[in-house]
Amino acid sequence: MTPDGYCLCGAVRVHLTAQPAAVNMCHCADCQRRSGSPFGMALWLMAADVAIVGETREFAHRSDKGRDLTNRFCPKCGSTICFTASINPGLIAIPAGLFADPATPPPQRSVFEERRHPWVVVPDGAVRLPRGRDG
Repeated sequence: MTPDGYCLCGAVRVHLTAQPAAVNMCHCADCQRRSGSPFGMALWLMAADVAIVGETREFAHRSDKGRDLTNRFCPKCGSTICFTASINPGLIAIPAGLFADPATPPPQRSVFEERRHPWVVVPDGAVRLPRGRDG
């Protein structure tokens, strides 16, 4: 997988200095709306292992489980650059699509499966949780 990703317009770039600690596909309503897709796929890393260059804006809100989430996005094209969750201090999630790389590792976990669209196929071997990580 390439360590460099960028938004649709190229104004914001992301560089990873480590491999992801986890790769998740998430079917929660927030990820569906954030990604504009039936699920979001994110690479989770320690925040210190991610360099973000370029202007971003933040949108902070509470998830449907009452947890604080902060999304950062490119103010020019609207691409999600990253998000953080209060339940994961010190970690940052980078959408896999920023890399547009077929060598991106497959999801290790599929979370909020209770909201999964029935036609979405989860890779074999992925841990499947009906809700979040506390599943």
